[in-house]
Amino acid sequence: MDMRSSGAWSAAPEVRQIWTQRVGAFVALPQLIRQLGGNPATVLAGAGIDPGDLDHPDSKVPYATFVNVLAIAAEATGCPHFGLLAGRLFRLSQLGTLGELMRHSGTVGRALDALTVYQHINSEGGLAFVLKRGDFVDLGYAMYHPTTLGAAQMYDAVLAAAMNFMMELCGPTWRPYEVFLAHAKPHDIAQHRAFFKVAPRFDAEFCALRFHAGDLALAVDGADSASYRRAESLARRAGPPDFLQQVYRGLRRLMLENRHSGDDLAQALAMHRRTLNRRLKAEGTTFQRVLDDVRFEVARDLLSNPNVRLDDVAATLGYAAVTPFMRTFRRWSGTTPGQWRRTVCAEAGEAIASPRCSSRPDGTRSLRSRKVAR
Repeated sequence: MDMRSSGAWSAAPEVRQIWTQRVGAFVALPQLIRQLGGNPATVLAGAGIDPGDLDHPDSKVPYATFVNVLAIAAEATGCPHFGLLAGRLFRLSQLGTLGELMRHSGTVGRALDALTVYQHINSEGGLAFVLKRGDFVDLGYAMYHPTTLGAAQMYDAVLAAAMNFMMELCGPTWRPYEVFLAHAKPHDIAQHRAFFKVAPRFDAEFCALRFHAGDLALAVDGADSASYRRAESLARRAGPPDFLQQVYRGLRRLMLENRHSGDDLAQALAMHRRTLNRRLKAEGTTFQRVLDDVRFEVARDLLSNPNVRLDDVAATLGYAAVTPFMRTFRRWSGTTPGQWRRTVCAEAGEAIASPRCSSRPDGTRSLRSRKVAR
């Protein structure tokens, strides 16, 4: 298979290499891997991470490497819900300046606004979003950086962290109305149901916690205005994302609303379309190349789930029919969507089919027999 089909193709690979993820609570990843019977040194080396990279919450590692280590750890430990356990390590305090800003926002809505505006301080490869849908709100996450492994584990980790954040902001009894996960339903959903307090909807086209819009008006207990101002000043000092990252983030956000045009993107970035084209040209790319790049990432993400129909993938990407999508995917990857899916699902099948760990609802972990259940 053409190497581009596994993630090497990119419209701007030289830019992607410097997009990073802040370590935060993942300083505890080696301990978690060890508790689940894995070898932390082997897992980290397999993902290209030096153990010293996880010594401090403020350290940063390449985003794709960070995502991939979750998949490698899940396979090495035989724990299909490794990402869920990893995400549960997070609290607002582990987000640094961003967490402090959210913690001292006056309301939940203001805290989530801060998350969407300043989330790039912590993560340069994935997008936190808040979408209002009538009487409900979706707090979700979408990747825009191509990765070769681990999207499902990363989505589990991010939603687990978001669940913790919402309980800190709203109170420990807070529960989502629905939970959407953009990956196939695992054989055993007990851990997901116990943590989220609802049975998640798997095979979704996006990854989000859905809750009542009235929760946005809830006051954040203990919020301090002076602390908020200090944290906001520090966040602003960090500056906005670089231009290309703004473009990728903006386009991925628009795609969640089924918008894909250059005019939509220019409007979202508060600039004229000609200005957008000129600045992209200065970066050595074009709007079409960026659109292809983001679509390719979303396509691979959806195709990794065998239960998502090709028609639905095409519609999500903004194609009027499946045929032009299939033709374009072959141009991107050198193979057909069906062949790409068969290869990826076959590679993932053994790890999914061989769980050998468990986690109690209270968050403590225990090992089951290493013998694969039949």
